[in-house]
Amino acid sequence: MRRVGPHGRHAATDATATWHRRAGKPGCARADRVRPCRVVGDVATFDLGGVVLTRVPYFDIGLDPAAVGLTVEDLQAAGPSGVPWTDGEQVLVGQAVWVVASGGRTLVVDPCGAADTFIRSGPAALEHQRNVVVALEDAGFALDDVDVVVLTHLDGIGMAAGLDDAAHWHPLFPRARVVLTRRELDHLATEPEVMGLGGLQALEDAGVVDGVDDLVELAPGVTLEHTGCHSPGHAVIHLRGEREAATMLGHLALSPIDFAVDRMLPNHEEPEAADALLRRLASEAADDGRLLVGPLWPWPGACRLVDGPRDPRPATPS
Repeated sequence: MRRVGPHGRHAATDATATWHRRAGKPGCARADRVRPCRVVGDVATFDLGGVVLTRVPYFDIGLDPAAVGLTVEDLQAAGPSGVPWTDGEQVLVGQAVWVVASGGRTLVVDPCGAADTFIRSGPAALEHQRNVVVALEDAGFALDDVDVVVLTHLDGIGMAAGLDDAAHWHPLFPRARVVLTRRELDHLATEPEVMGLGGLQALEDAGVVDGVDDLVELAPGVTLEHTGCHSPGHAVIHLRGEREAATMLGHLALSPIDFAVDRMLPNHEEPEAADALLRRLASEAADDGRLLVGPLWPWPGACRLVDGPRDPRPATPS
């Protein structure tokens, strides 16, 4: 959830302060508790045919639309397309772990990112970590089942790393390599204030981080492609099964409502390029029917553009 322009180039405080404020309002959870404003539905599974995509939810919460670069007017203008993704005048944002299974390999993508100040620091951090691990285990995924943790970019370490009782970072998934683009690693080497950098550096010290090329197959039918735009090293993940395809967008779209908004949004290093790229991907998805996935989207975490590139509707899990 990279904040640029008027919000400050690497300011995590805007978004995470909003998490805290909204978590403390009547009817919602306090910041030091785990209960969501909205009960998340069951685990959502999308079987693409040989490639299986699973969203393991932690919680969904209603936030001020400004937390994801939107306005109340944007929510209203989205009309029926926006209704499933809102809670009145708030936008629904999700915390979840996406798991991809293909060719005998298990990958985790952007696990619980962009909320480090809320769930990865302070006295509740270990409780959040334990709860996410239990959610994964209840969904049938043990930590040592995971072969690769994929970060589309660094915006908080999320659950890509674990904390011990002394607040030291370590690999949470003991067998996994942690993958992001070389471009992102090069970028991070010159940007010491990016949220989550301390956790990533601990993973690098543990020798588990791999920088990859701009286009690389991570598993059969699972391809990482560098896009830039949101951050210099940002990537998307394309999945192609025997029956259908999907694209995991990272933070190119912080909410499905981004598709319905007829203006350029400010959450990117290169807003114009990001907007053009997102519109192209949306047009392609509207034409070929592929699933679109966002790590911060509420349940089910995926949409289809059923009546054109500006009409995001929740996808039906398998």
